[in-house]
Amino acid sequence: MTMRALVTTLDPVDPAVRSDAKSLAERLHGDTPVESAVRSMLDDVAHGARIVVLRTDDELTPSQAAELMGVTRQFVDRLCADGVLAYRRLPGSRHRRIRVQDVINEIAERDQIRRGAAAIREALGNP
Repeated sequence: MTMRALVTTLDPVDPAVRSDAKSLAERLHGDTPVESAVRSMLDDVAHGARIVVLRTDDELTPSQAAELMGVTRQFVDRLCADGVLAYRRLPGSRHRRIRVQDVINEIAERDQIRRGAAAIREALGNP
């Protein structure tokens, strides 16, 4: 099995990186989902945004999961302890690892709850 790097950094502050990203984005003309996603990422890098690409089976530390979710590490620890967020312990250790897909699922569920609450407030005439 070939191991790939978990993280690759393209620094959008580097003018060469931004120029390369813009050039590559302009060469993608198709409308397939893959081309659209890659073009969107390259456009973002060309305009100075930082992009993170992770495989769904990759694992994160609780701190990394918290950063991705926009919450504290302690909140992620609580989600794990309450069984809301699945995790595994490293052998012979207290350290936890959380699959990216599980973090994405939790983010989507929290967003859905927020949208539902906003729709209810709007229906009731509350801002």
